[in-house]
Amino acid sequence: MKPIADIVEKRMERMDLPTWTENSSTSLPRPVHRGDFTPYVPRGDVPVGSGSTPRRLLRPPGALEEEAFLSRCTSCGKCAEVCPVRAIELVSNAEPRLHNKPVIEAQRQACVICNDLACMKACPTGALQLVAASEIRMGLAVVDLNLCVRSRGEDCQICVDKCPIGPTAIDIPFPGGPVNVKDACTGCGVCEMYCPTEPRAVVVERR
Repeated sequence: MKPIADIVEKRMERMDLPTWTENSSTSLPRPVHRGDFTPYVPRGDVPVGSGSTPRRLLRPPGALEEEAFLSRCTSCGKCAEVCPVRAIELVSNAEPRLHNKPVIEAQRQACVICNDLACMKACPTGALQLVAASEIRMGLAVVDLNLCVRSRGEDCQICVDKCPIGPTAIDIPFPGGPVNVKDACTGCGVCEMYCPTEPRAVVVERR
């Protein structure tokens, strides 16, 4: 487990995650606008710049279907302002209807399904609908067993331990067995963020 622990520790150092407490009233700065992103494609793979490596982007929890979301979202940034872990960002895009729309890049910072469900409550237009934590469906985690270190006999279960929903969403059904994702998975991306392999053995696909 030590090599895995070393990888995770180095990744967390690079992330420079903010300290936070759920239900905190501390105000956060406006979100940083990242580079230009191309329009969404079915699997959530969005090529960045001139490179060929895609980034997987998710809509915030409670988002309407894509077309309805785009028509309602006014790019006000309120969802990003209240996110306790700053997972939500507004991204620039040459296409006007996609410009400054909120996304989550799970490998950088996943949604933590905060107790307040803050982003959904802050949305003034209904682009994000308030739903129970158990009903959030941002995406679905998919495990590549060939990349997962468990296939090589290592007893890694970081994705299971870190899941904010718990064994109803992801578990290891029997000792030494593979990671099993269930339909209760919210697609928050925490498993993808903490997965120690490169490329990730577990990624979230948009539903």
